Amino acid sequence: MKEEFQAYGLPEIMVYIVGFIKVALAIALLAGIWLEYLVDPAAIGLTVMMLGAIIMHLKISDPFCKNIPSIIVLLM
Repeated sequence: MKEEFQAYGLPEIMVYIVGFIKVALAIALLAGIWLEYLVDPAAIGLTVMMLGAIIMHLKISDPFCKNIPSIIVLLM
């Protein structure tokens, strides 16, 4: 991950920030089973994160196979 973020031209701290945000949104989505008001914000947040990931992969001309995980999570 650190190497990918370096290729994007992002500082190392962004690896941890993005990782934290992804985990927090995933937990919020799971908590949405009991707290329905969390579902929409968590889903929107994950959508934005995955669109950002796809855009960053396209920006540095990564092969399509590197986009597949982001696309799958986006479609879910």
